[in-house]
Amino acid sequence: MLNMAESGEKGAPKMSKASKKNKKSWRKNVDMTGVNQFLEEKRFEERVGGSFADRPDEKLFTIEKEAKPVPEKRNRKEVKKLRCFANLEGLPGAKDPKPIRNFTLKPEDRENPIVRDMKTKKIKSGKIQKKFVDSKLDRQKFQKMKEANKAEAMTRRRTEFDFDLWGASEDPKLPSPEWIKPIAITHAALGTGKFVPKSAKNRKISTGTKLPAVEVPDAGASYNPSVDDHQTLLWKAAMVEIAKEKEIQKIERQTTGMFPSRKNAPTEKSYMQEMSEGIVELNDDTENTEVEEDADNASEEDSEEDCSKTTGLKPKTRRQKRDKRKRMFEEQKKARERDLKIRDSEVARVKSIKKELHVEELQAIVNQDKKQEALEKKMSGPIKLSNYDYEPQDIEIKLSDELTGNLRNLKQEGSLLEDRFKSLQRRNMIEVRVKQKTVKRLKRKTFEKRSHRMGWEENQNKVVKRIRQETKQRQRKKNQNA
Repeated sequence: MLNMAESGEKGAPKMSKASKKNKKSWRKNVDMTGVNQFLEEKRFEERVGGSFADRPDEKLFTIEKEAKPVPEKRNRKEVKKLRCFANLEGLPGAKDPKPIRNFTLKPEDRENPIVRDMKTKKIKSGKIQKKFVDSKLDRQKFQKMKEANKAEAMTRRRTEFDFDLWGASEDPKLPSPEWIKPIAITHAALGTGKFVPKSAKNRKISTGTKLPAVEVPDAGASYNPSVDDHQTLLWKAAMVEIAKEKEIQKIERQTTGMFPSRKNAPTEKSYMQEMSEGIVELNDDTENTEVEEDADNASEEDSEEDCSKTTGLKPKTRRQKRDKRKRMFEEQKKARERDLKIRDSEVARVKSIKKELHVEELQAIVNQDKKQEALEKKMSGPIKLSNYDYEPQDIEIKLSDELTGNLRNLKQEGSLLEDRFKSLQRRNMIEVRVKQKTVKRLKRKTFEKRSHRMGWEENQNKVVKRIRQETKQRQRKKNQNA
């Protein structure tokens, strides 16, 4: 089996018994590996500057005059830096991932090179512009002032406190819109932090309440209260409990109290007596019945007479129509005269009308004040945001024998979580919620159709039933052994 020549080799495979009887077979079967290696070495020496054998020792070797720093051995007992701080120092030997970065040109770099050359020529010739001279003087003046005030700035302390330290600071005023464009005002507001967008101006952030986020508790709720404060708090709690008791009694009175007790329940005899009232045969009120019959007969006769009168209607004559029209004009004339008299009388009672208007204005002001008071009262309590009414939190009290007088022996009363939750409801942050009951749904039994059964599977319900019975039997044996 013949082997092909390696890459970079020329000639035939490495076979010693190959035919070399003519030039073609010689070129084909000769082994040129050594020749190619020699030529490759020559080419490499030409590329690097000549043969290494002909070069002097000074070009091949160098003498180190300075010793290389020996890396110190790290002490393993030494505490290492935290990984978070080591990451801030950067990775050793890592190159900058972004070698070309953006940079800001200085004013002298942004200047046109031709203009810069002209300025340098003028400065060399002694022609300096006035603005450069003034700026240089200003810098020198500022530097002197800075050096003079350096010691004072380091030891500067406020000695006069003629202002409210915790009061509101004076905000910078925006320029007047009378002589400045709106764009400039907006720009100034953005710079001073006073800019308010249009959408934010009309936004309502209020929750409709004036209650504070954390209300100050009653003085009687202290761990060491005064007698009057403690009794006042107990009285408030008692009033709340009395109101609850009245509400329970009202519900009891309107439900169970409306029905008679077992002793006062109606019997069959009382029921028959109530049902039989008003029957003539059972009551001996014959005279009353005769009077009622006479009244009925009289009413029937009157109704017959009215019917006879209504049936005889006749059309109106021309004279009757003329008289009716005349009466109508007279009534209109009287109404006009009456209106004229009223108008004349109103002119005379201008003062009384002014008094009435003044009273109406006062009444309107009173009504407006009442509406404002009602609004304030509404904002001092919770608003109904759901289908449920707000139930206030129970007053946290300590009885007289439970007061300890110190914080060490004080026992906790109430829940901080409930207090914050009720506060959110009072301030209309969340709606009033009620714990919902979860309805337990029974697991549906599954049955397989007879046509779907293959014959080897077992009914799942029977399997569950068998497991349940086996568990009961094991439990029964265990109890017997015990």
